[in-house]
Amino acid sequence: INTPHFTQSFKNTCKLDLADIFLLKNEPWESTLLYMQVEKNEKENSLGEIAKLKNARLHYFTGEFELAKELLDILKKATTREIANDAMQLSLLIDDNTGSDSLETPLRKFSQTELLVFQNKNEEAIEKLKILEKELFSDSIADEVLWLKANTYLKLNKVNEAMIDLEIIIKDFKTDILADDALNLLATIYFEKLNNKPKAMELYKTMLRDYPGSVFCANARIKYRELRGDVVN
Repeated sequence: INTPHFTQSFKNTCKLDLADIFLLKNEPWESTLLYMQVEKNEKENSLGEIAKLKNARLHYFTGEFELAKELLDILKKATTREIANDAMQLSLLIDDNTGSDSLETPLRKFSQTELLVFQNKNEEAIEKLKILEKELFSDSIADEVLWLKANTYLKLNKVNEAMIDLEIIIKDFKTDILADDALNLLATIYFEKLNNKPKAMELYKTMLRDYPGSVFCANARIKYRELRGDVVN
């Protein structure tokens, strides 16, 4: 960052990495200053949008949900589809879990645990998520807790534990937003990790039947035909 002959764009990319490192070290104030610098310097391109998204996520991690929402509302119109989608997803999570509790306690606990996952403190995060699962089993964020726990188990290569959580989402939260995500991930595990083709076919067929509007349907159709033995171009 302090080397004169590097381009400003390269220096700003380094600043984003440094800001992430500060967040890994539990120094969010240093992180947000760097994110804001990059956002200001690169406001005409995607690097600035990445900085804004990272800053919004930082505010989410630290429980500053209104600040996070302000940034996310802007990013919903981002030029990069991936950034716009990530912003929409996090914005929906905040919208769905704020308002009823003036302290937003469940979401605060969840976002703090998600920060642990970001920091690769996965074992600690799993223990926190087990507690949250019991505390929030009837809360609107319950499926998010299970989804995060399943994906954290996968990071630890604990496939069986992850599958249990995914099956609970599919069974008990079948009308919620993460049901088709869980179904798709479970089918992928059976197909790619366990080589259980009949079970994978069954799950892909369920996706096509029960969630015809899902973004995963196109892939599910291809995988189902492939497993059935059709010639797929």
